[in-house]
Amino acid sequence: MKNQSEIALLIPHYNSAAALLKSVQSIQEDLPVDVIIVDDGSKIEKINETKLKALESANLTLYYLYLPENRGIEEALNTGLKYILKKPYRYIARLDCGDRCMPNRFDIQKRALCADESLGLVGAYVYYINLQGEVVHDFKPPTSYAEVLKKMHINSMFVHPAVMFKREVVEKVGFYPYGYPAAEDFAYFFRIIKHFKAYNIAQYLIEYEINPDGISLSHRKEQINSRFKILKEEFYWGFYPCYGLVRNFIISKLPYSLIHKIKKTLR
Repeated sequence: MKNQSEIALLIPHYNSAAALLKSVQSIQEDLPVDVIIVDDGSKIEKINETKLKALESANLTLYYLYLPENRGIEEALNTGLKYILKKPYRYIARLDCGDRCMPNRFDIQKRALCADESLGLVGAYVYYINLQGEVVHDFKPPTSYAEVLKKMHINSMFVHPAVMFKREVVEKVGFYPYGYPAAEDFAYFFRIIKHFKAYNIAQYLIEYEINPDGISLSHRKEQINSRFKILKEEFYWGFYPCYGLVRNFIISKLPYSLIHKIKKTLR
């Protein structure tokens, strides 16, 4: 018998069936989790439901939504959120194909959200790994709401596939915004923190795979332009907003290979 889940894990998929399998295999929880997989019109590497079915258990159930054509990450995410809101889920988590969860990640995040009524979203520390599974650097974002509010003007203080938020967040803020290519999460988080407390749990809860074909690298120029747009929209005269614009301008002029080397050296 399947256990009733309060948690919906939203995973968008596009031509990455092998990476999706790795991500689902990494889920090790003592509480039930429903995985909502939204296929964004894959034509090359389609979802293998048969292989994924073998991973299901009393605590893990998979559901599939298929878009008829490729409509972009925002549409895939919002399709998933609309489906989730029709169900009695209380918490919504994120994961991307290729990224891996640490054991009981969702239990840890759920407990944090349960403990504070005003808390809407939690993230976590993240290991960044290469395609061989080796840790190349890590990220320890702010663990207090006050620090998040300041440093969001530098860059996103949440790693998208590492977050979990309450359904009330979507009911209040709405769905992922359009018009920010490759940075819809950054824009969304800015909207969330205006209405809800948010911070990161001081534990490494996911391994984020650095994939040359992923959105962050293959659409880097678009992402940088979107970040500038968001930072300008959220700008006020102060140290962090000014520093954030200057920092992003410098980053836009540097090759990613150099940025990656600097992060690896600092680690």
